[in-house]
Amino acid sequence: MRQREALQVYLYQVVYGEKQGVVAQIVRWLLTCMSYIYGLGVRTKLGLYKYGFLKQHRLPCRVISLGNITVGGTGKTPTAQLLAVAIRDMGYRVVILNRGYRSSWRGQIGLVSDGRRLYMSVNEAGDEAYLLAKNLPGVAVVIGKNRTITGDYAVANLNADVIILDDGYQHWQLARDLDIVLIDSINVFGNNCLLPRGTLREPLTNLNRAGAFLLTKVDQATSDAKDTIRNALTKYNSEALVVESIHDTQYFIEVEEWYKGVKPEKLVLENVRDRKILVFSAIGNPVSFEQTIWGVGGEVVATVRFPDHHDYTMVEMQEVMQKALDKEANALVTTEKDAVKIPSEFIHSDRPLPIYVSIMEVQIIDGQEPLMDLIKIVANQEESQ
Repeated sequence: MRQREALQVYLYQVVYGEKQGVVAQIVRWLLTCMSYIYGLGVRTKLGLYKYGFLKQHRLPCRVISLGNITVGGTGKTPTAQLLAVAIRDMGYRVVILNRGYRSSWRGQIGLVSDGRRLYMSVNEAGDEAYLLAKNLPGVAVVIGKNRTITGDYAVANLNADVIILDDGYQHWQLARDLDIVLIDSINVFGNNCLLPRGTLREPLTNLNRAGAFLLTKVDQATSDAKDTIRNALTKYNSEALVVESIHDTQYFIEVEEWYKGVKPEKLVLENVRDRKILVFSAIGNPVSFEQTIWGVGGEVVATVRFPDHHDYTMVEMQEVMQKALDKEANALVTTEKDAVKIPSEFIHSDRPLPIYVSIMEVQIIDGQEPLMDLIKIVANQEESQ
């Protein structure tokens, strides 16, 4: 494991009390002090925008922000795909602006896809942006840290009607017409502390900016938990629409077929049902993914977890495969986000066990019609206010 990732894992364990002792206590105290400084910075910057000392840039198109108030996996990538497809099918030219986290691209504007063709590799674009571009024909994807610059590019060069600002709730520099905030139903607000002592990117009171809340993975939460979440959201924002969704496994694709990408053979859920499975992933919330494999009938005999956005090496994949063999697994299962980072030489090697890529879709099970109506209203606006 790389030093940076090892540090992330250590700090996570400290933050959630998994590490004890004098050193851990000192680290938690330091993180608490840093959280107060971080919180002051967030409030100051928001205040500067609120009172006009800092100006938001307004694009001549509709902008819908999709984000969250915590760090970690809430399902932004599949949700961005769902929204992009819905808006595209309404007849609008959609462009997704992604910051290109962990990408090797160092320019201000990176065209990952123009909706017809991929122009970047996964290393150049970053796993999230590459996966969006791969899965969304007819939707352009642009990366860059400054979404004002990439937004202007999307309008001028890609004729964007609607821009989806991926992971944009904290990107206040660019004005938006709608903020959709994702809430993880099984890991709502972490430990309710601000970064770096906790996982909150900003105080919960700032949920008042949202126009809609999308609760994810509600099938893995109890009714009481969902009621508690709704009550908390109402406390901070009683006007926003609240929508519920699940991550539904549709089918599996063997990783070599998935990698080719040309009419891959879709394997039905029975290929996993009642079989011994090793699950490996490098995502923000691995427990949720592992539970979905149990949910489709797989017998998870082992799990291997890497830090979020981890790039696999050949040696690591060989070790994962050996663990699967040691556990007498019939197959390995991973996510699309992970599949793009498996070395191609391992994918095309003579592997003793298949690796199945789980193809999941976000399905809105409560509030889909009101959400689509809200998006239509925003997309149809002739002039931003």
